[in-house]
Amino acid sequence: MALPISILILAAGNSSRMGEPKMLLPWGKLSVLEAVLETAMSINASEVYLVAGAESTSLKETASKYDIKLIENPHWERGMGHSLARGVALAQNSDPEGIMVLLADMPTVQTATLNGLIDTFKQTKADIICTKYPQLQAVPAIFRKNIFARLTRLDGEVGAKQLFQLPDITVASYAIESAYEDIDTPETYQQLKKKYNL
Repeated sequence: MALPISILILAAGNSSRMGEPKMLLPWGKLSVLEAVLETAMSINASEVYLVAGAESTSLKETASKYDIKLIENPHWERGMGHSLARGVALAQNSDPEGIMVLLADMPTVQTATLNGLIDTFKQTKADIICTKYPQLQAVPAIFRKNIFARLTRLDGEVGAKQLFQLPDITVASYAIESAYEDIDTPETYQQLKKKYNL
């Protein structure tokens, strides 16, 4: 039986600091995005959505290999907040209890982390369950349905992190020992490939 949680993977940016579509770069036998999708598909979520923008045409091909739904954001240049808002606005139509947000440039996220977030989601009534790294709290994170409306009003470059600080929103976390790792530049891409022997 599928979990009452949908997954939303944000992949709408234009990889300006990388200089080429970072989610399509090789990651072992997969691409960076495919590695994220494989992890997302390893948990039994009710739906998996991919928010595409600048590289929408290229991402359609990847999405077609997996049982996921593509959400196109024609206004992706307005930033991550806008892409998240558009994704949540459509993903909430299937009436999930929560939406788990992942980023397409984080191929090192583990299934165990996603399962830990889900377990915490079940054990607490918190509005947001985020991943607690040694240095910060961030995504992957699960947002409970009672704050979907707030997520749909986000805009600009700042994503949902601004909600973490609001006094009327409760936040719980699942702690991991790994560092926060995303691919933003050619340097970080090469560093992570070396670290994971790829």
